[in-house]
Amino acid sequence: MFKLRTLPANGNMLRLLRLLVIIFIFLAAFGSAIHLAEPETFRSYFDGIWWAIVTASTIGYGDFVPETMKGKAIGILLILSGAGVLTSYFASVSAIAASSEQDYAEGKKICSKSGHLIIIGWNERSKLLIQSILEKKRRQIVLIDATLTRHPLIQHRSNVHFIRGNAAYDGVLEKANVAGASRVLITADLKQDEFQTDMFSILTLISIKGLNPDIYCSVEILTKEQRSNALRAGADSLIETNEYASSYMFRDLGEADQKSVKLESSVFSEIPLKPEWNGLTFQELCHILVDSNILPAGIVRNGNTMMNPPLSFSMESYDLLLIVNDK
Repeated sequence: MFKLRTLPANGNMLRLLRLLVIIFIFLAAFGSAIHLAEPETFRSYFDGIWWAIVTASTIGYGDFVPETMKGKAIGILLILSGAGVLTSYFASVSAIAASSEQDYAEGKKICSKSGHLIIIGWNERSKLLIQSILEKKRRQIVLIDATLTRHPLIQHRSNVHFIRGNAAYDGVLEKANVAGASRVLITADLKQDEFQTDMFSILTLISIKGLNPDIYCSVEILTKEQRSNALRAGADSLIETNEYASSYMFRDLGEADQKSVKLESSVFSEIPLKPEWNGLTFQELCHILVDSNILPAGIVRNGNTMMNPPLSFSMESYDLLLIVNDK
């Protein structure tokens, strides 16, 4: 059974419609011919067309059978030519469905979702984020990436739509239906030069805001110098990965008084756990907080900081929760 995603695009649909019209004319011609040849057996044009369809499809109910030599000759011609005509139609349908499926896997299909989350960039961070969202099945996701050749999460195709291309291009963003999206997350490519990566993120942000000025955009920034540029470009919140990591490397190495370290207000806040959060796993807590537009980053337990703890990590009443401040 074909899924909605595999229905042909407009060009292919027109091709199938033309083929259907040709087949109908072909069968109608044979139906009319058999009616004129044997009006006693095939009393109406509809009876003749019905017989032509049943015979060409090789079903052969036997409710109508030609009795004259002329009628049998028409039947022979229909059998020899009709099977090939119908087979060509079904072969075309299969080829178009396979081509559509291939286009989807390769990130060429236009997204028709709305209210979805767009994540730009495929990396370990975006992979873990998507997996966490899918575990709750709380929203539809569109992933945009120029380095992938195929859908990386094809097993989650009903929830994750993949678009291959440069997210700074309007055409790619339009394929992802950025105008109908609810939120965008731009992740940084840590394999590239940090300055160039930030420039690309800001350029992508400008393209997004040009197409949808009101959409909420979170941007991962690697260099402190580009922070103000990202905000000027329209970023609603910044994720400063290098600053986060260096702050907690410093703490983890014991170079700071773990009880008195004050994080910059632009990075994290520490909040105590609410009584009802005691005993929850980090995954369960993330689901609760994300619904309130709060992004958890880690846990502080007995002065030790754990960034992005395992999803099965159990909360204790004396823990402190690290959350990312909105810019």
